Amino acid sequence: MLAYALKNEVGFTLNKARSLASYFADIKDFLEFQEENIKNLKSISGKSVLKLTDEEITNLSIYRESGSLSAELTVAENYLAIISRVFTQKQLNMVRNLSLKNLNPNPFLIRALNLDTPDAVVRLNVYMAATRSIVTSMGFFIEDLLLTSSDTVEKAPNKSGWDLVKTTSDGEKFWLQIKSGPNNMDKDQVVYWAEKIQEKVKEGDKAYIGFTYGKRTSKTVTIGLLKQILPDWEMQTLIGKELWNFLSEDSDYSSKLFEVLRKSAHQILHQNSLSEEIDSCANRVTDEFIQDFGDGHQGVSNYINSIF
Repeated sequence: MLAYALKNEVGFTLNKARSLASYFADIKDFLEFQEENIKNLKSISGKSVLKLTDEEITNLSIYRESGSLSAELTVAENYLAIISRVFTQKQLNMVRNLSLKNLNPNPFLIRALNLDTPDAVVRLNVYMAATRSIVTSMGFFIEDLLLTSSDTVEKAPNKSGWDLVKTTSDGEKFWLQIKSGPNNMDKDQVVYWAEKIQEKVKEGDKAYIGFTYGKRTSKTVTIGLLKQILPDWEMQTLIGKELWNFLSEDSDYSSKLFEVLRKSAHQILHQNSLSEEIDSCANRVTDEFIQDFGDGHQGVSNYINSIF
């Protein structure tokens, strides 16, 4: 956990982060370090094995004092908070680094959608770029959250086709196919996973289709298909809270998870939301567009003529 934090939140290389993290017994030990004690870390024989620059030591001290890590939280809770902050920071950086060059607005889309002002052109393209990035990152983020929910949960073998496997202390295995929400499966997918579940049951294991959010009462096409096709569908699915609480073996885990997400987002965004950051980005890039190509309908025409 500490190595992950040092790499992703402080900026150390992976190898240096791992080496440095190994010198601390726990989070409390890290939070109490003295700068003079880590300038030149040595092995038992007295050989220098890790030397930190003044800048690295300063960055470590700033991170320690930031409140990002807490001795009051478990390792798992700290790790969950770090994962959340890293995700939010990545999205914030993406939005703040967007420029007109990054967007490269499509001239056909401009004309087909009647985007006849720089603001209209830029705002739509900023929203599309931000959405693509967030959606791409979201899958990995959710996977990390699921894997962090318990030490008994891990990625399923690649060739198995399953997403996760939970193994209890007595060796019982639970295989899970994860879907985002309760309307993300068509008939062919439901039929396929109904067969895969039966295969695992015959092998003596248990298997589920898990949905990261939603409720059984949701009136969606997927829920309807599950009822029709999947035998004992209520016993073979974990939906929303059921999934998170099952994996973590904590009946209140989902509530704790959302609180961690909220606090972590606040640490990165403070009083703003990412939506506000996207609006600010659109305003900034619109100014860039006008500076390069002019304002109004003519500015849009100038842009199109410059690339087509």
